[in-house]
Amino acid sequence: MMTLGKSLNRKHIIPTIILLVILSVIPFFSSLSIINLFTRIFILAVYGMSYDILRGYTGFINLGHAMFFGSGAYIVGILFTNFGANIPVFLLAIIVTVVFSSICAFLMGKISLRGGGNVLTATMITMALGEIVRNSAERWRSVTNGADGLTFRVPDILRDRLMFYYFALLFLIVMAIVLRKFIMSPTGRVLLAIRENEQRAQFLGYNVEKYKLISLQVAGIAGGLAGIMFGIFNRFANTDLLSIQQTLNALLYTLVGGTGTLYGGIVGSAVVNVVQNILLTLRSVHPIFERWLIFFGSMYVLVVLFMPQGFVGLWLKYRENKKRKDKETAKIEASSSS
Repeated sequence: MMTLGKSLNRKHIIPTIILLVILSVIPFFSSLSIINLFTRIFILAVYGMSYDILRGYTGFINLGHAMFFGSGAYIVGILFTNFGANIPVFLLAIIVTVVFSSICAFLMGKISLRGGGNVLTATMITMALGEIVRNSAERWRSVTNGADGLTFRVPDILRDRLMFYYFALLFLIVMAIVLRKFIMSPTGRVLLAIRENEQRAQFLGYNVEKYKLISLQVAGIAGGLAGIMFGIFNRFANTDLLSIQQTLNALLYTLVGGTGTLYGGIVGSAVVNVVQNILLTLRSVHPIFERWLIFFGSMYVLVVLFMPQGFVGLWLKYRENKKRKDKETAKIEASSSS
């Protein structure tokens, strides 16, 4: 696995600025469907990055991660429905989601990590907890409207698709910076040490459970905030957002983009959603594409088999190999000239 610290330096600033400029002008030359596609990519990229904090930087597999994503969508929907669709309520939804996600992540961690360090046990516990939350939301019809889902209004400023596109882009930028700061912090470095060798980290005196809980809380909060944005984007929340399928989507983004790279979540979200959009479009062209999930699943299998490091990981590996070859070439040239 590649780490982000080696992959980002000053020479990437200019390409990043160029990319942001391109993304800023895309809406002026695109249809509404393209604007919506990019908005979806931005939001789900944050969701993918939130999962990478767990899977890529801590080595923790959480099959109940959709709990946070779906809860964020429900929280903003319930608050808008009961207290009005305005910016103060939106800010309240952020606060409630942060607190709720933090508490749920802490409890999930405490329960799942009781398995004596058994990875399979912890993973199955997270899946069970996620299903408990999903079933609870489905049965609590008076609040969530059950399996029918909750439709709600959003503030006028967020109703405009163009405005929301830029808001989602800003959200992605801010969350990418915040999450990068986290993984580059001393806490983030300890998480990397735990991922590489948990026993060694424990031997060095680190409280492994404490750091895993922090990782779960950060990932849960980021996932919850992405859920708020996704709920506003769709103006709808249902129990599908809490399902294990939604968790597997986050896992897919990290695998396709590159586990343990953070920005792999962005690339994975872009690749998966663009391919999905193309296959859905082709469905009206030829009957074979009616089974687009088969093509989608095939892509997933091919990536796992032939590119286990993902697109970002593959690019980082290429850069490292190129640097090594350049150094070897420089040494040969230096020795031959002398």
